[in-house]
Amino acid sequence: MKKTLFVILAALTLLPEPAEAGLLFWKKKKQPAKTEASAKPKKKEVRPEAKQGLFNVQFYKDEWYFQIPDSLLGRPFLSTTRFVATPVELGVYGGELVNSHVLYWELQDKKLMLRALAYDASADSTSQIYRALVASTETPIVAAFKLDSIGTKTVSDTIPADSVAGTPQRISKHTCYSIKVTDFLRGDNVVTGIGTEKLKRYAAGAIRAEQSYIKSVRTYPINTEVQTVKTYAANAANQKSVAGRLTGLMTFSLNTSFVMLPKEPMRPRYSDSRVGYFLESHREYNDEQQMVRRRDMVARWRLEPKCAEDVERMRRGELVEPKKPIVYYIDPATPKQWRPYLIQGINDWNAAFEQAGWKNAIRGEEWPENADSLGMSLEDARYSVVRYLASPISNAYGPRISDPRSGEIIETHIGWYHNVMQLIHDWYMIQAGVNDPRARTMHFDDELMGELIRFVSSHEVGHTLGLRHNMGASSATPVDSLRDKAWVEANGHTASIMDYARFNYVAQPEDNIGPAGIFPRINTYDKWAIEWGYRYFPDVVADSAGGEAARLAAANEERLILNRMTIEKLAQSRRYWFGGEGHDNDPLAQTEDLGDDQMRANEYGIRNLKRIVGQLPEWTSEEGDLNENLEQLYTGVVGQLRRYVGHVNGNICGLYHNYKSVEQEGAVYVPEEKARMKRAMKWLDEQILTEPTWIIEPDYLRRLTRDPQLYVRPLADMAVATLCSATTFGRVVTFSTADGTYQPADYVNDIVQMFFREASSGQKLSRWRRHIQVQAVQRLLRSWGMTMSEDSHAYVTMALQQIQQRVRNAGGDAATRAHYKDIDMQITSAFEN
Repeated sequence: MKKTLFVILAALTLLPEPAEAGLLFWKKKKQPAKTEASAKPKKKEVRPEAKQGLFNVQFYKDEWYFQIPDSLLGRPFLSTTRFVATPVELGVYGGELVNSHVLYWELQDKKLMLRALAYDASADSTSQIYRALVASTETPIVAAFKLDSIGTKTVSDTIPADSVAGTPQRISKHTCYSIKVTDFLRGDNVVTGIGTEKLKRYAAGAIRAEQSYIKSVRTYPINTEVQTVKTYAANAANQKSVAGRLTGLMTFSLNTSFVMLPKEPMRPRYSDSRVGYFLESHREYNDEQQMVRRRDMVARWRLEPKCAEDVERMRRGELVEPKKPIVYYIDPATPKQWRPYLIQGINDWNAAFEQAGWKNAIRGEEWPENADSLGMSLEDARYSVVRYLASPISNAYGPRISDPRSGEIIETHIGWYHNVMQLIHDWYMIQAGVNDPRARTMHFDDELMGELIRFVSSHEVGHTLGLRHNMGASSATPVDSLRDKAWVEANGHTASIMDYARFNYVAQPEDNIGPAGIFPRINTYDKWAIEWGYRYFPDVVADSAGGEAARLAAANEERLILNRMTIEKLAQSRRYWFGGEGHDNDPLAQTEDLGDDQMRANEYGIRNLKRIVGQLPEWTSEEGDLNENLEQLYTGVVGQLRRYVGHVNGNICGLYHNYKSVEQEGAVYVPEEKARMKRAMKWLDEQILTEPTWIIEPDYLRRLTRDPQLYVRPLADMAVATLCSATTFGRVVTFSTADGTYQPADYVNDIVQMFFREASSGQKLSRWRRHIQVQAVQRLLRSWGMTMSEDSHAYVTMALQQIQQRVRNAGGDAATRAHYKDIDMQITSAFEN
């Protein structure tokens, strides 16, 4: 059978077959000389029988041993180490990932070597290039073990890591290599320990061997689980943890899972930049190519039909249940009232899987009460779990661990921080409080908080299904539709729950929009993305005799089918568009925004903030509170306004991205048009460069701060920084060759007028406007002093010269004239030096 090399599986050197069955020790004990009056023979020491599993496990004379059958030599398996318990206030929690590696055993020179695989390159073993790859690649040896013994054992063939419960195990005889693993499991190393980089982050030093021990080792048919307790020296001066500061020591409880990967990797699905999935990547080599190609495989679970009859049902368009559904367990530490909502957030994804042809593909379950008797552990890498973390962090996250050979997701442990409820409480009060009376209190009822938890659960589960954020999804909804009660309640305010679109803050009280039009949901893009990643194609069959080459050929055939499907979907509606993670300067792919026009959407948003800001003392009032609630929510309102300013900033020299295949017409990159950019500049001028008195002048602010402007000034500074940055000037110059874009000289004239319009009329300047002008000059001077293109530098110089001309001729009161004189001197000093 053909094989594929990933980096390299080094050739295995096997020891000779032992002469007799059973365990044979390498060093024979010297036999005592026989005498006529020989002493009674000593009782033969017998080791306890090893417990069989992935690695057979034996405990003897305070030492732990693994027995590795020869069937596992060269077979890749996954190691995953997670925290079970951590020092208080360190910032990491039980259930969180420490490290993960793909490893394999190799026999060399009477030792078992444990090697780590970095899947960066692949080649078919029948190709000539395979030999070159083998010759030039070496994988790191992370541990080496002397053979304690070698013998023959009758063990299970633990081949099918993806076997379904109830599948009978094949039993046969194998040569087994026994190694002592006590020091390896108990010590600190890249597999079973915390590792150098994380120890630095935690201000921890060397492991204390005497204060570290192996708590348990359990082995099962496809995995072996190790729990350890490890103590490290701590740098008390730099410690976050209380224990580290008080004792100079930190103790961690860890769980390491060793899990066999499938012998036959799942058929990969090659990525497409028009659909957002997390990736596993490697370089692909073959004899026919004239260019090395990088292959990106999406991360996804292995969903396959149970039988040939189900394949036929799929051909007829019927829904079928997968052979192995995706199951998430809820941490038993989760408060009981929230468990049903977390489970609903998981089960809600079934609608998306139905579009992909599957029914009952995914489900959430409570952790069994008798888990211990079932041999189940929350840290066991066989189980995917929503871990509930007692933490002040206001967040949640959805990671995944994948087989790097194929992208197959093996397991996930979602991190659910207890204090995420504060985050979603404040979001909902600020963004939806004008429309939902339930939001006007510091303590939501269980139903409302449960629905908020449900939406966050669905978002994080989406990540564990392989989906990336789609920050462009909300731009598929016209701003007017966000206020259309019938439309938005039927269709939702964003096309994807994977967007950071949160709640419909555009809806006005007079629109009478209910929760269905306020909350996000699994929507059009999400269902399409799941269909793209999980649709099973029964007519694309890889020849089993063709090995790896046939598997990859089938994957390429699917790639072409999916390309045609993607072109068709994008032609139907923009709601299928993937806008990326919001890091590429695309105005329509920003975080926390709504609608297709941020200037209009955020004007509505500010109308609602103006309604809210005066109500905060009433909404946040609790007996005995020392204004902490009020400060928390007022700061949240300022934060929401900051987002609005940031969204509009994103329209200053934006660049639209529309990824296309060669079959699709049109440009991929399109610069922002002048008309939209001028509207963005006008919005910034009116909403933040002109003093926003509505958020600075509420009477209660004197209970929170001595200077209310200090809350809001950074928002104005952010707008000024964007308008005056070297990056913006560079983009104006670069984009000016495209039709309909801003010309550099026009841009200079417009920003100088925006910042210094009062100078020509002799108008008295407010404290706010003086600050804006100083910030503008300082930002322009900073840009002027940076390395820029000749054209960009010339236009920054032009802006500074125009400002200088205006302030030299300006009038006003004494404070205004002194202010202008100072600006003139700053510019003159910069030019002269």
